[in-house]
Amino acid sequence: MVEEANNNADQPQDAGEPHGEPQSTDWEAKYRETVSHSREWEKRAKDNKAAADELQQLKESQMSEAQKAEARTARLQKELDALKAEKQTAEWRAQVAEESQLPASLIVGDSLEAMQAHAKAVNEYVASKTGRRLPGMPNAASQPAAAGSSGDWLRDQFLRNH
Repeated sequence: MVEEANNNADQPQDAGEPHGEPQSTDWEAKYRETVSHSREWEKRAKDNKAAADELQQLKESQMSEAQKAEARTARLQKELDALKAEKQTAEWRAQVAEESQLPASLIVGDSLEAMQAHAKAVNEYVASKTGRRLPGMPNAASQPAAAGSSGDWLRDQFLRNH
C-alpha cells in the first residue's frame, strides 16, 4: 500500500483533466469577467478622485486668508526666481557671444564659466578643422584673415565648400 501511494505521488495528476478528458477553457467568459473587474476598479478610481477633489476643496475653504496669500506668494516667488535665472543666463550668453564672435544660439551652459569654456571648445574645434580661429578668441591675432575674406569665417567656409 505504501508503495502504491508513492507511485501515485510520483505521477502528477492534472486537476483540469478528470478521467483523462481535456476541458476546454471558455475564453469569452474569462474576457467578460476581466472587463467587469476592470470596470469595477475604474468606478472605484473615479469615486476616489471625486473624494480627493472634495477633500482639497474642503482644505482650501478652511485655509485662512493669510495662508492663501502665503501660498500664492510662494508660487509667485518661484516664478520670479525662474525668470531671474533665465534673464541672467541670457545676459551671460550675450556676453560670451560678443566676446567669442559666436552666435548666441550656439552657446550653452548654466554658468558664465561653462559658457566661456564651451565657446573656447567650439573655437578650438573650428581651428582644428579650418586652421583659423574665431575673431575675438585667444590667438586670433596670430592668424591673419585670408585675402578676400569677408571677416565672417562661417560664410567663408560655406562659400569655399560650395
